[in-house]
Amino acid sequence: MVQKVSPKKITVLYPLTNIERKKESVKKRVAAYCRVSSHSDEQLDSYFAQISYYESMIKSNSAYDFAGIYADEGISGTSIKNRDSFMRMLQDARDGQIDMIITKNISRFGRNTIDCLKCIRELRSLNVDVYFEKENLHSLAKEGELLLSLLAALAQQEIISHSENVKWGKRRKFEKGDIGSIAWDNITGYSKNKSGEVIIVEDQAVIIRRIYKEFLAGNGTNRIADKLNEEKIPLIRGKKWMTSHIQVLLTHEKYSGDTLFQRQITPDPMNKRQVKNQGQVPQYYCKDSHPAIVDKEIWDCVQLEIELRKRYCEEHSVNRYQSFKYKDTLPLTGKIICGHCNHSFVIKVSNRLIDKGTAYYECSMNRTGYRQPKKAGCDCINQTRLNRDDPKQIFIDAWNHLVENKELYEAEWLGVIERSDILKAYRAKELMRLVGEIGIIDMMSYELMIQTLSHIEIETDGRLRVVFLCGTKICS
Repeated sequence: MVQKVSPKKITVLYPLTNIERKKESVKKRVAAYCRVSSHSDEQLDSYFAQISYYESMIKSNSAYDFAGIYADEGISGTSIKNRDSFMRMLQDARDGQIDMIITKNISRFGRNTIDCLKCIRELRSLNVDVYFEKENLHSLAKEGELLLSLLAALAQQEIISHSENVKWGKRRKFEKGDIGSIAWDNITGYSKNKSGEVIIVEDQAVIIRRIYKEFLAGNGTNRIADKLNEEKIPLIRGKKWMTSHIQVLLTHEKYSGDTLFQRQITPDPMNKRQVKNQGQVPQYYCKDSHPAIVDKEIWDCVQLEIELRKRYCEEHSVNRYQSFKYKDTLPLTGKIICGHCNHSFVIKVSNRLIDKGTAYYECSMNRTGYRQPKKAGCDCINQTRLNRDDPKQIFIDAWNHLVENKELYEAEWLGVIERSDILKAYRAKELMRLVGEIGIIDMMSYELMIQTLSHIEIETDGRLRVVFLCGTKICS
């Protein structure tokens, strides 16, 4: 039997009339973003004009609720990281406090294509529209993504081109020795007066001269930093003196009155990260470009001393040129050198029955000690031993020999002053001065030792040679 199927009932759902579906109109919460990239008077005028303009425009529109002005002054548009107001605006958008953002143009919003598009896409996902006045473009519009990509790329290319023009202009100034573009207020010991002239900040310069003097007196960068901190001498910038601060001050050519242009460069104008110039672009060295804080001779001596200490550590396989840590117990650590293999002597403890537990110095490359040679076959034949306190007495005796026979050595020292490099000449002058001022000693002086002694050489037959920094040698 065939059943009859009744026809399906279809109901037509007509849309509601405009009157029926129109609810009470909700105003858009509209904010504005402004930015200028420098603190120049012209840019500041533009900055305040933008703020005034957008505040007036938003408040006068009955369809808008004023959601605030977000403004960054003197901030580059190549990165969003340092734009505090911009970051705050993004957070407020995430928190649902903004419906639309108005800005002058894409370059005001950001000149880094990746950053700019990333932020716009995030705002689109939050249904926050960004309106660019100059381009007459809404980010929520269908064509917005493509146009924004093109325009942001053009903005990025504009800053790259501008950066190259600026670099070209600076290089022309560097070729002429123009130091006007250097940020002197950021260099410890220097500033500019109202006339734009480079001047010395004397209370800072005193500290710099002291650092140079103490370095040439034998102190290491660690010890100099510790002394400044112990004396509560304030760091010009920062909380505490560090070794790195001392190293920078000792190697910066500006303290000698010279200027090296393009020591560092910025390869990528978008991230603005500076790197050391290792030949990527030419450098320019201008002598006597400004007042010197340190005499050129002292500055040159310090540079030679830095190289000397580095070379000493490499040649004798020691980690430190001297160790203040052991100044009272083992003051000549790293200063006793094997005359056979050129390595340093180190403290060992005897296992022999006749003197078990006794500390002594022996070549670090001798197999009988605790330290094994790095390569097979490089063990040293020098088995000379020095009692723990012998090196102190060796230095005392050598020093007193110089004092007692200074007339015999004066001709040698004067010859060093006349014919040697400036560092050796400086060392000879200091040795002559100290011999005259200090005279005979009966106790080990760590400060005197680091200021005058290069090292003590120990031969395989037990003979020794005391070598002073100016080159004077005393053999026994």
